[in-house]
Amino acid sequence: MRCITLPGARCGRRSALVAILKRDVGNAAMLLNAFDLETSSGTRNLELRAGAFVGLGIEADLLAVSSDGQADGTAEDAFLTRLQRAYGLRLESTQRAVDLSGSLVNSWVSTELSLHPVLSGAGGRPVNSHFQRVAVVAGGLGHEQERDQPWSAFNRLFSLLAILPMQGIHCRTVAAPLFGLHPNGPDAAADYPHLLDICKQAFRHLPELHRLILFDRDDQVLRPLGATIDRTIQRKDPHHTLVELPRDLDALESLRHLCRCVLEDDSLKRLRVAADLTELIQLLQSDQVSPISLGLHSRRLLERLVTHCLHQCGDQQQRGLNNGIQQLRSLGLDPWLLSCMHQVRTFGNWMGHPQDTGRSRRVEQHDVLAMLCSLQRILADYPWITPPASPGRESSAYGP
Repeated sequence: MRCITLPGARCGRRSALVAILKRDVGNAAMLLNAFDLETSSGTRNLELRAGAFVGLGIEADLLAVSSDGQADGTAEDAFLTRLQRAYGLRLESTQRAVDLSGSLVNSWVSTELSLHPVLSGAGGRPVNSHFQRVAVVAGGLGHEQERDQPWSAFNRLFSLLAILPMQGIHCRTVAAPLFGLHPNGPDAAADYPHLLDICKQAFRHLPELHRLILFDRDDQVLRPLGATIDRTIQRKDPHHTLVELPRDLDALESLRHLCRCVLEDDSLKRLRVAADLTELIQLLQSDQVSPISLGLHSRRLLERLVTHCLHQCGDQQQRGLNNGIQQLRSLGLDPWLLSCMHQVRTFGNWMGHPQDTGRSRRVEQHDVLAMLCSLQRILADYPWITPPASPGRESSAYGP
């Protein structure tokens, strides 16, 4: 497996503040915050992403939307219109696999969809989010006081998700907007801990749910929830913390080259790492980076490469990242490369669920650079193990 050497980026490194401090990020994809619900493996997490859904690079088993069947010009209707333009999705003609309309849940989920998204959306930006099914969460039918609760739509969504496995429908990754329910007023911040608690309870009662992605076009809508996450896990550095990258560091250009090579590798397309790689490349072209975004994208990329490597070696068992690295060790992987993998894994864990020792430590530039150097070694040596049936490799598929 060979990658054609790509020329270095010449577009210049732009400050991440330009994107992060904008009020409405529109189509600019951005991972604002995330945290791990299952700290033993880091494979079950909640993410906050800002930007237009079609350009967020999300690969979801289920996309939740809100609709009462009446076009009244709300934000929810505008979202459905964008979905129709980008994917050809028409709710009125969509077949239903589970229909609980008229019940207290008042929601339904579609059969598997055969969508044909356009290549680019508004402004020529690529449409790179995909979903297998859609869940429509309508208004509540209970008591008027219960209908007015800010996050009752999420309760209905999670109740629907609890029923789906009994119907043979399995959803590991679920994406959902805030359903247009943005708390306002002086007590608005008090509502976000409630939403976070609802999500934590959902993960506890929905063992098949591994990744919940909450998104909104306006990053300012999500930031109070991001601050709530910071307080909940006692993160020393808030989610909007930026770390400056050194200028003219050859290693960063080398890492960007390696990321582009993996991105262009057709044999790895099915791993669904394009979104993580694209954002990593964008981060590495910035003067300042979010360590949370950097850590979580890098960890997820490593996790999927480790899983793919083990599958290539005949190991089909589902493992967490730590167990996967240990399995590679038993296959004779180089100890230095293993230490680099643990560096990326541990940094991602620090960003996703800081332990007691990590909570008192701030993220410094050298922490970020240490992780990036480890990631560079990991990608430079990939594939780490040649499958038995494959011819021997020289050293690296992505060498310059």
